[in-house]
Amino acid sequence: MNNVILGSFDLYELFVYFFVYSFIGWCSEVVFAAVKHGKFVNRGFLNGPLCPIYGAGAVCILLALTPLQKGRSWDFLAVFACSALLCSALEFFTGFIMEKFFHRKWWDYGDRRFNLMSYVCLEMTLLWGFACLLLMYVLHPAIAAVFSHIPYKAGFWLLMAAIALFIVDLFFTVLQVTSLGKKMRELENINKKLRAGSDFIGEKLYGITAKSEARVAALKQKIEKSRLGKAFPKLIKEHKKDETKKQ
Repeated sequence: MNNVILGSFDLYELFVYFFVYSFIGWCSEVVFAAVKHGKFVNRGFLNGPLCPIYGAGAVCILLALTPLQKGRSWDFLAVFACSALLCSALEFFTGFIMEKFFHRKWWDYGDRRFNLMSYVCLEMTLLWGFACLLLMYVLHPAIAAVFSHIPYKAGFWLLMAAIALFIVDLFFTVLQVTSLGKKMRELENINKKLRAGSDFIGEKLYGITAKSEARVAALKQKIEKSRLGKAFPKLIKEHKKDETKKQ
């Protein structure tokens, strides 16, 4: 694995950095959620302590911008601009693909100024730029120094274990999200029955309506209490808005 070279890194290094920065990204999301909500919320898409979009973004930045890191004053501006654009592009396409696949937005910047289809916004683009300056000139040199002291054989087997756990976690998370989507579709079907029932007056339809309302309440409570429901509450809010508009 360390014989495959991509840019300034070998494949082994890139995989290690992917997991390291995925974990750091997850930690930052948890801290942000704790400050905002006053409690622990697992903000990751996966069940484990990883946010892959951060790992993928960091690896892309390292591959693309390490050649620009030469210490000249204008290099800082080049790194800032390129990293802001690269991270925003990654965030946009990841959000777009996940919405197409799961039929729900996993993050939404629609309430922020200068946003593009709610997937990216100017505020986050600037934040990515500053974060990547910190990554390139402070964080990564320190992590690379620590990594250089880890024996290859030990690091390799730790990496294999991490990859195996990541694949298993991803598999079960996709199943969980698919199940969440089915629950939401079931909720929508129940609401359609309620709307149809409201067009008729009669005691016979009252029983169906009452049972449907109970099932709707139970499903909503189950979805909102699920881990993904807590981690991505905007999914639930978005679905409720859709239902309100339809009514």
